[in-house]
Amino acid sequence: MNKTRLGTSLKVGLLAGLLAASAAADLDVAGMDKAVNPGDDFYAFANGGWLKATAIPPDRSSYGVFTILEEEVNKRTVGLIQEAGKSKSADGSDARKIGAYYNAYMNEEAIERRGLTPLKAELDGIRAISDRKALARMLGGELRADVDPLNNTELHTDRLFGLWVSPDFANPDRNVPYLLQGGLGMPDRDYYRNSGARDVELQGKYRAHIAAVLRLARVPGADPKAARIYSLERAIADVHVGRTDSEDVLKANNPWLLRDFSGKAPGLDWAGFFEAARLSGQPMIMVWQPSGISGIAALVGNRPLEVWKDYLTFHAIDRASGLLPRALARERFKFYGTALTGALRQRDRWKRAVEATGGALGDAVGKLYVERYFPPRA
Repeated sequence: MNKTRLGTSLKVGLLAGLLAASAAADLDVAGMDKAVNPGDDFYAFANGGWLKATAIPPDRSSYGVFTILEEEVNKRTVGLIQEAGKSKSADGSDARKIGAYYNAYMNEEAIERRGLTPLKAELDGIRAISDRKALARMLGGELRADVDPLNNTELHTDRLFGLWVSPDFANPDRNVPYLLQGGLGMPDRDYYRNSGARDVELQGKYRAHIAAVLRLARVPGADPKAARIYSLERAIADVHVGRTDSEDVLKANNPWLLRDFSGKAPGLDWAGFFEAARLSGQPMIMVWQPSGISGIAALVGNRPLEVWKDYLTFHAIDRASGLLPRALARERFKFYGTALTGALRQRDRWKRAVEATGGALGDAVGKLYVERYFPPRA
């Protein structure tokens, strides 16, 4: 038998086996589209019926089995959280923390009354920046372990740099910090650099979003400041390493001693940055994208201090806007939910509250879920 006939026989055999297994296991085959030749498009054959019959919910940008599972888990989890909020658990217990966080998120009247008060200390700190040393300390104090280039391929952070902690390439017996490029409000440098019609439209919407956030926060000179903030982010995008190279682990093994940073990436007061980030005691830091880190540091040194302060002000407000008055939360969804990802309606507040509570107290919420829905042997 030649290879072509063998391949055809295997496809027929696999198809027959699939249909037989579906029938034997009493699987629902309604989601298949048997009018499609599986040899031409197996995905459409296996899923075409479901794709034609299923609408994406208006509060989602995509839909699939994991979304369905998430919705079911959210229904279970909200009950657990509400129970925790009503419990007589001791102050400081996980249950009290979970309940308090969820209830605070759901209390929209209190959120409206407070306005931007929860951000006052951070915004005052940004306004007080008087020189490059103070700027470096502010940037270092903002550093978070919010990227994961290896396990989740999460390369984006809107903070100027991202931190990841993982085993050393050369010595897997010890963990070391990895420093990654960041600083963009949109997901990747190409969103700023591409010139297609859709890209240009999105760039305009992002500039409008920056201005809208500043106006809602009553920042004077919102429109000209928005233009300068976008220009700075575009400059950051221009020095970023592309995603293909960023995903090449072989290019990420760049150990820099802390004393090397000022020479290899001048422009940023690295001593102040690392002290504020509580990394001064590290013997070395692995730099994932050396040219990206060096390019961003140069921008810290040569762009006007006031532009950096405006940039930090916008991102502080934008980052927190889901927890702020509804006008800011709606504006955040308008850009990040609709313009960027295509969702038509913001998710119900209780769903956002479950997500926020899980994000802040994930281990504690997970413990409640496991105790309720997993048998001890699991």
